[in-house]
Amino acid sequence: MRSFAFRLDDASMLAAPFVTWFDVGATAIVLAAAGVLLGGMFLFVRAASDDSGKYKELKEIVETLFATPAHLRPGDDADRGGAAGAAGAGSPARSSAPFSEPCPACGETVTERDAACPSCDLRLL
Repeated sequence: MRSFAFRLDDASMLAAPFVTWFDVGATAIVLAAAGVLLGGMFLFVRAASDDSGKYKELKEIVETLFATPAHLRPGDDADRGGAAGAAGAGSPARSSAPFSEPCPACGETVTERDAACPSCDLRLL
């Protein structure tokens, strides 16, 4: 029985350098991956906050995800282009054709002149 324990100790002593190098390699790979992700996030934030116009599409994507989308921003009609601006001017959502509808919250009648419901102060689009 004593010889079996001795052989087990010998095997564990031989495996110790392999396990140590494996641990070092795995740690190095994880740290390298974390560094790449951190660097990528830094470059993404830097590109998204750039005002030079170089990364305009990326900035629009970030603003759409984390802020008001471009089609809901006031005063951006000039940036949309001629066709989109012309289509937006005649669209039913932007037109001021007279209408009266019940408020979705309280049922009070609202018109195109109301920015908010007169009875419950619900903001209307």
